[in-house]
Amino acid sequence: MNIRKSVVVSIVIVGLAAVITVVIARSLAPAHDASPDIVVVVKAMSPDMEFWQIVRAGIDTAAREFGVEPRVTGPWLERDIADQIRVLNEVIDEGPDGIILAASDYEALAPYADRAVAAGIALVTIDSAVAGDSSESFIATDNLRAGERAGEAMASLLPDGGKIAIVSHIEEVATSIDREFGALRALAAAGNFNFLGTFFSENTLEIAYAHAQRLMSEHPDLAGIIGLNETSTVGIARAVHDAGRASTVRVVGFDSSQEEIAFLEQDVIQALVVQKPFNMGYLSLRTLADLLQGRGVERFIDTGSELVTRENMYDPEIQQLLFPFFGMAR
Repeated sequence: MNIRKSVVVSIVIVGLAAVITVVIARSLAPAHDASPDIVVVVKAMSPDMEFWQIVRAGIDTAAREFGVEPRVTGPWLERDIADQIRVLNEVIDEGPDGIILAASDYEALAPYADRAVAAGIALVTIDSAVAGDSSESFIATDNLRAGERAGEAMASLLPDGGKIAIVSHIEEVATSIDREFGALRALAAAGNFNFLGTFFSENTLEIAYAHAQRLMSEHPDLAGIIGLNETSTVGIARAVHDAGRASTVRVVGFDSSQEEIAFLEQDVIQALVVQKPFNMGYLSLRTLADLLQGRGVERFIDTGSELVTRENMYDPEIQQLLFPFFGMAR
């Protein structure tokens, strides 16, 4: 072999050795720079609930900040608990690094939350808790306090008391349980209300409307109705408006959809307990990112709520809460 051929062969051998070394080094190196696989399982994918659109906007903002690309999934409707269980099971089988879960049922989702953690998946819950202690962190409104705000608002609207009812969303979900308890505690403290009961809308406008319509028909002296989420509140307000009873039936609700804000301006709704869903989405992803990086996280993060009335709805800080800047969620 002449010198020229020998040099060429040597170069090829050295080049191959370098390539092999790089390949081996990359295969052995820990994947610290790889983006974690994160899945968000929400209660409802339907765009009808503005609350979840804003939650997803908060998640998207955090995703861009932290350089991750979470996938958002869930049942179409919040009341389809069985479908959320199916979706969560499929996600667990895929083995992501972390899951953010908004549980549609406090008890029914608990075994699947446990299953996720047993599979080595980091779990953070938002909005509605699950039974047990599988979740490393729960990011949500303090719903007991938020329920109390609603009850206190109704008590201030009706200082002489009267007949009161509650229309809630899903009976088994933690938000419904806690808000009802808080509202009833505040009404009991006032001591002058005749409570007619809590009625569940299955998170549909039509059922909430029908409950309010029936309550007004059966109790002509009905004084007020508290709605415990967006759809329940809108259904109640529509029924009160259509019945021409806005001057006699006080309405206190939750959340801040555009229709709710319009009813507040028209004095069909007198007060809204407004959550901070953007914060909820943003903080959930930030917390899970911290968890995946091995950092300590808080067990409960209260994202806060505000009582909004016609008197304060035009205040700058309240306007920012009612009209958050958000793009379309992915």
